[in-house]
Amino acid sequence: MKKTIILIILFFITMNSASADIFGDLDRAITEYNAYYQELPTSLKILLGNEDILTGILMNDGSEVHVWLVTKDGRVTEFEKVEDLNNYNPTVIIATNENTVRKLINTTNPLAVYEEARANGNLSIDPVGFTTNARFMVANLAFKIFKSLGLA
Repeated sequence: MKKTIILIILFFITMNSASADIFGDLDRAITEYNAYYQELPTSLKILLGNEDILTGILMNDGSEVHVWLVTKDGRVTEFEKVEDLNNYNPTVIIATNENTVRKLINTTNPLAVYEEARANGNLSIDPVGFTTNARFMVANLAFKIFKSLGLA
């Protein structure tokens, strides 16, 4: 019985530290992103724009971590871990998994990781509402054109 209780306690400690670990890694990545924000092309700042983003991350242990991000002119102005999803009204919903997040954080080529994750279904971005959806459709089309011309 003692072994079972200890295993259960260790399981919950490990589960909480895994979600805290990914949140801490994301926090550091966002701090770095904001530090280099001024170097982003204006077109990317416009695309990232002013969004209220709810992100769901499926962890390797089967748990889920939800993160709320608010962008203002492309800069992340709010970043917090979410417990109650009902308190948020996102303009964009992102669903992904822990491995994809870690790859995006650690890569030197985030665009390639992003494209691969979108293509294989490990990352989905769902705009909420007509205006946001239309803006994302135009942005995706523009990105495909730039890529075909070798500009992206």
